[in-house]
Amino acid sequence: MTDFNQSSQIIQDNLSIRERGISSTREYSRVVETFSRVLEYKETFRLSIEEKLASIGQQVKDNIENLETLMRNIDIYVQNIDKISNNLGQLQTEENSIKARYEELLSGSTETMLIDDGKNDDLDSADSREYLIQRRRNYLESLDQSFKRLDGELFSIEKLRSELARARGEILVKKDEAQKQMKTLEENGVRHLEDVKRIEMELESSMDEEGLLINEFKRLVNGAERTLEISDEIDHILFTYLTAAESKDRSSRNPVPTADQQLPVFDFRIAHRFVLT
Repeated sequence: MTDFNQSSQIIQDNLSIRERGISSTREYSRVVETFSRVLEYKETFRLSIEEKLASIGQQVKDNIENLETLMRNIDIYVQNIDKISNNLGQLQTEENSIKARYEELLSGSTETMLIDDGKNDDLDSADSREYLIQRRRNYLESLDQSFKRLDGELFSIEKLRSELARARGEILVKKDEAQKQMKTLEENGVRHLEDVKRIEMELESSMDEEGLLINEFKRLVNGAERTLEISDEIDHILFTYLTAAESKDRSSRNPVPTADQQLPVFDFRIAHRFVLT
């Protein structure tokens, strides 16, 4: 009765442990596959985040270079505007001087007028009249030429002032546009920095999770590797009966081998490694 009970128990234990082994193997394979897939995803995600950070870094670099270019351009615009303002001031001073001479001519204050010193008293009245007429003509002609010369100078000043004002207007437009672009670039720079901080935090969080998964997977694999260690006695029993099982299996597949058939030589060491892994 005792032997029967022992036989029944061994039957149950045999079947139970095989089922547990198969179930554990499947569960272990499922866990390993899950860890592998998640770690692969984490690796892909990490690489994509690093690539995104590199891209934003290049954008930040380009943004800074564009800002520096605009700042240099604005400095040049300011210098040119200052030069134009100085030139306009000089033109105004010169114009005021010309207008003052113009007013002097209009008021009759001129050094070209001659004063009768009495030396011509011996000339008759006809000669004196002709002389005065000639003097008047010369005076009016000289006065007209002076006015024309001053008119030409005033016209040149006005034309130059108009050109300078137009140039200053164009520079002011360019300066205003550059300042608007700078504002946009500065806003982009702030946004890039915010994106970098957000992505770096996201990357750090993901890497922390990846580290936890790696450590847990290491613990799982290390534990599984340690459980594969067996004693020499069990190793000998497994070799012995694995050989018998393989021989029986070949016999069932080819019960009556012909003379020219040669059975393959079984490598017990390979079988041992196969079972353990």
